[in-house]
Amino acid sequence: MNILPRKWFYLILIPILALGGLSLWYLLRDSDEVQIRKTLRSLCDLASKRENEKNAIAMLKLNSTDKVFAPECRIDFRHEMFAGTYTPAELTSLLARSRGILKNCEIGIRDLSITVEPPDKASAVFTGLLNATMNDGSRVDEVRELFCTFVKIEDHWLIDSMSVRDILEK
Repeated sequence: MNILPRKWFYLILIPILALGGLSLWYLLRDSDEVQIRKTLRSLCDLASKRENEKNAIAMLKLNSTDKVFAPECRIDFRHEMFAGTYTPAELTSLLARSRGILKNCEIGIRDLSITVEPPDKASAVFTGLLNATMNDGSRVDEVRELFCTFVKIEDHWLIDSMSVRDILEK
C-alpha cells in the first residue's frame, strides 16, 4: 500500500525536474543579440594593442580571427589599402602589419544597435572609436560609423561584411 504513493511522487517529480531544467537552460542561454555583442567585443580586443604587449600575446590574439570573421569577409573602409574581400588568414596578416606601426591602440564601440533576421542573418550599426599612438609618437583619434553584417555558422555569429563611413572630420 505504501508503494503506490511513492510511485505517484516520482511520476510527478521527474516531469517537474525536467521542466525546471529546460526552463533554466532557456533562461541562461545566450540570445542572438548577446552572442553578437560578444563577437564585437572579441573584435575590439583583437584589434586593440596594449603598450609593451608581448609578441606571444599578440600572436594568440591574431590567431583568433576565425572566431570573429566569416570564411569570406567584405571590408570597405573607404581606403584602398583596406578594401576587399578577405579570409580570416588574410585578415590576420593585415592586422599583424597594422599592429607593427602602432605603439598602442584602443578600439571601442558605442551606440550599438543590432537587428537579427532569423535564422542566420543579422546586422549592427554602431560608432567605432580608435585611439592610437604610432611608433613615431603621433596620435590618431578617429570616430567612425560602422555597419556590419553577420552570418550564423555552427551556432556562432561571424562578421561577413563591414563598411565604415566618416561621421566627424577635423
